[in-house]
Amino acid sequence: MKKLFKVLSLALVAMMLVACSGGNGGNEGGQAAAEPAEIVFWHTLTDHDEENVKEIVDAFNAANEGVYHVTQETQPLDGFEAKVLESVTNGVGPNLVWLYPGTATEYVGEGLALDFGQYLTDADVKNRVSEGIWASVTDYEDGKMHAVPGTLTGPIMFYNQDLLDKYGQTMPTTWDELLDVCKVVVDGEKAEGHDIMGFGPDSVDTLGIIVLKQLGLEYINADKTANDWTDQKFVDWLNWWKQAEADGYFQLVDPEGYHSGPFGNQNYLCYLGSSAGIGYINHDSFNMTTGAVPQVAGGKNYTETTVRALVGFTKGDASDEGAAKFAAFFANAENNTKFVQTYGAASPYLDVAASDEYKNYAAGSPAIQALALMTDYAGTRTNVVGQQACKEAITQALKIAVAGTDTVEALTTAQAQANAALSE
Repeated sequence: MKKLFKVLSLALVAMMLVACSGGNGGNEGGQAAAEPAEIVFWHTLTDHDEENVKEIVDAFNAANEGVYHVTQETQPLDGFEAKVLESVTNGVGPNLVWLYPGTATEYVGEGLALDFGQYLTDADVKNRVSEGIWASVTDYEDGKMHAVPGTLTGPIMFYNQDLLDKYGQTMPTTWDELLDVCKVVVDGEKAEGHDIMGFGPDSVDTLGIIVLKQLGLEYINADKTANDWTDQKFVDWLNWWKQAEADGYFQLVDPEGYHSGPFGNQNYLCYLGSSAGIGYINHDSFNMTTGAVPQVAGGKNYTETTVRALVGFTKGDASDEGAAKFAAFFANAENNTKFVQTYGAASPYLDVAASDEYKNYAAGSPAIQALALMTDYAGTRTNVVGQQACKEAITQALKIAVAGTDTVEALTTAQAQANAALSE
């Protein structure tokens, strides 16, 4: 019924436009001048990344003058996904957003997710990526292509190497070792009058999901439930974290939001953040090193790989085609080679990865080198409807547990919220 109503509404609008056209479109030639199809692109990129996007947009607009026109709009990071959801479902949202492929799952069932496959060929994306990357942009209930991949990133560790050297410490490989190293460095610095923090993660949900997997549990299992969240192993690990935070060695949430700023100001020994954040760290006054994500001792080695992509929404044939063509332009070898270097990411495209320019970049990038250490055990999140609610639920569970709420109570509440969203 919804689809029928939409079709009838569109037909009515079309008839109204014809009736108001005045027959000859108001020009002497008897035909109205065609306006370029407008494509609005929302993202949260700033600084050098925003400038790179602007260059790509300007080049696309110049090459498609009079046919398509892309307008980029930088949005606040806080609440971005919720803003996208509200605007798109109300019919006033953008054509494209820079988010995760899984974002599209919330829109596929409503017929709002753009199928890039209608307009692009295999040569644009499919033939240029691995089977795993292709699956990440087609793993939806309808099996269609609802995202065009742009970058591969993942969490890595950033360390103040000078502090490690000062106290004779080496890079830890497990969470327990990380805490031991933080104790040595933090206690030593405080004894000298320097009040620093040991460790913090930029992304709370990423931390929780990684640890669940390392413990042999599932974030969202094959039955599309979050039933493992209250497993005793995860409860024990979170209580271990709470004690480390109470003792002054870990900090789940920094007042600045991201830990990269305080780390750059030498207020942290180390932090866990996206490889893409390396360009935002000011470490001119100290030596920085990068490393792999700590693992649960005796557990399953695991970390996340994050695919960021252009996700589209249906707006009409002309703008849909334009959005798809812009996505392909954004992801072509020339643009992607430059973009991943600016972004501090690996490329999902095989032709880009095989180029000499990219190889030289990867060889000199501490972020890419850290990601390479974890290639054999890196995985991605499953695309499921309700995943945004799950992400918010596990984030809040960890925050309120660390703030003082009983751990089991916090996880049980979050689990119920996640399962309700997954069952819709």
